[in-house]
Amino acid sequence: MRNNFLVKSVLTPFSWLYGGITDLRNYGYDKGFFECCAPPCYTISVGNLTVGGTGKTPMIEYLVRLLKNQGKVAVVSRGYGRKTTGLRVADTGSSAAEIGDEPLQYYRKFSGDIRVIVAEKRAEAAQKIAVEFPETDIILLDDAFQHRAIERHTNILLTDYHRLFYDDLPFPAGNLRERKKGSRRADIIIVTKSPRDLSPTRKEEITGHIRRYAGNRPPVFFSSVAYGPATPFAGSHTAGDYLRLAGISGLAQNSTFEQFLQDKYGVGHFSGFPDHYDYTMQDLLETGIADKKELALLTTEKDMVKLLPLAQQLGVAERCFYIPLEVEMHEKERFDLLIVRRASGSKQE
Repeated sequence: MRNNFLVKSVLTPFSWLYGGITDLRNYGYDKGFFECCAPPCYTISVGNLTVGGTGKTPMIEYLVRLLKNQGKVAVVSRGYGRKTTGLRVADTGSSAAEIGDEPLQYYRKFSGDIRVIVAEKRAEAAQKIAVEFPETDIILLDDAFQHRAIERHTNILLTDYHRLFYDDLPFPAGNLRERKKGSRRADIIIVTKSPRDLSPTRKEEITGHIRRYAGNRPPVFFSSVAYGPATPFAGSHTAGDYLRLAGISGLAQNSTFEQFLQDKYGVGHFSGFPDHYDYTMQDLLETGIADKKELALLTTEKDMVKLLPLAQQLGVAERCFYIPLEVEMHEKERFDLLIVRRASGSKQE
């Protein structure tokens, strides 16, 4: 504990410097000194102040489900972890190496309903949409809270219940991408990964802390994680058909998923890797899946899109399962109505 305090004390001045640099950048956008692209249709950004996972992927999927019947939806992402550069439009031949694991997951899940585009510069993707896909009604910007080169009509800020932004510091002493006051740009704030039975008193307490930095304008919502049943990569087996289960994932925080697998499935061995990890055949072999016929492997849906080709090559796809993950909004009706009204251009919020 003492060592952590000393390290943070040494790094805090650098956090002040980093925060100052992000302040100058934000000031430049606020005053119009930097060019900002106006998207061709209604645009919603989903992002966070904190480095690492706050549940952006399941939130994007939640919004797709909510809005796909309101009009043509396109998801724009940077494509973290891909081995390509430039702008790419997802199609049936796309791989995680080409467009990134999360965009590939979006495409595989909603390919008939949405368009998925990856680009380092989201403004280029917006221009592509305007010219080549003018039928698009709604753009969802994945992880774009700090990507201010493109305007958005609704800015959704996520903060992890277990790592609330108001308890953190800017990088490198902490994990914030910018100062806490950046939360004032949010139109909606969602506290993700909250306990389902979170008390009204605790919600009020958290909301009060958030309002110290974000102000009173943005409504604050709470959401929880809902894990679905283990789904086979191929075939019709269930995880219960196997005597032993192992787990593997590459997430910003693997511990939550690992704990879920232990509690729900009694998983023994677990292999954790960094977020957007590029799996190799050796990684799969080290789980024991090739040698132990009584063993099945459980992973996340995001990791599945990268592990599937390896599992097929090894001939073990039927013994590999992914766990779908969805968002459960605590005030679903109120939240859904707010988003749909904003996206449809209604002023009745």
